Amino acid sequence: MNSFILPDHIKGLIFDIDGTLADTMPAHYRASLRVARQFGFEFPLEFFIKMAGIPTTDVFKELLNLQHKSHISTEEVSALKEKYYLEEIPTIQPISYTMDIVKKYAGVLPMSMGTGGTLEIALPNIKQIKADTYIDILVSAEDVKKHKPFPDTFLECARRMNIAPGNCLVFEDALQGFKAAQAGGMDYIDVTKFHTSVYTYDII
Repeated sequence: MNSFILPDHIKGLIFDIDGTLADTMPAHYRASLRVARQFGFEFPLEFFIKMAGIPTTDVFKELLNLQHKSHISTEEVSALKEKYYLEEIPTIQPISYTMDIVKKYAGVLPMSMGTGGTLEIALPNIKQIKADTYIDILVSAEDVKKHKPFPDTFLECARRMNIAPGNCLVFEDALQGFKAAQAGGMDYIDVTKFHTSVYTYDII
């Protein structure tokens, strides 16, 4: 990680949390499967990967509509999924590639975290991996009206860091996050190129 060098124009760093700082995606999928099986609908892995980075309520809303299960309460399944996920928090491990970068630039450059997750989920995640030791700016789902792939989350991170969007570098693992960074005029790094993809794990 000592070989990682930032371009000269980069003045602030923005990190997604799930799948970027914290290896949470298997736990999220396990929690989602528990809910799906309990309520009698399917939750394909391909759909889960496609929707990575999008708030849980929006994910379930689209999934239930696709399967003509709109009679199932999106709010109820979302709340239950988050409950099951919180039970998984002790299993969460940091992703060394990005956490090494965080440690390297702590106190050197402004840094922030931008997630489509709720504060209730984001805070335990960052405490579990000790990211809150190094970064104190967090933008969660409650802080913006439009989520990834819209740029609002990352633009709010840039605003709080007082850094122009064009001088920010976003670390992301999901397509929706890449689109959000591009829409915000920010450079981004696909972190899955530098660590083993969580989606190849046996997560069922």
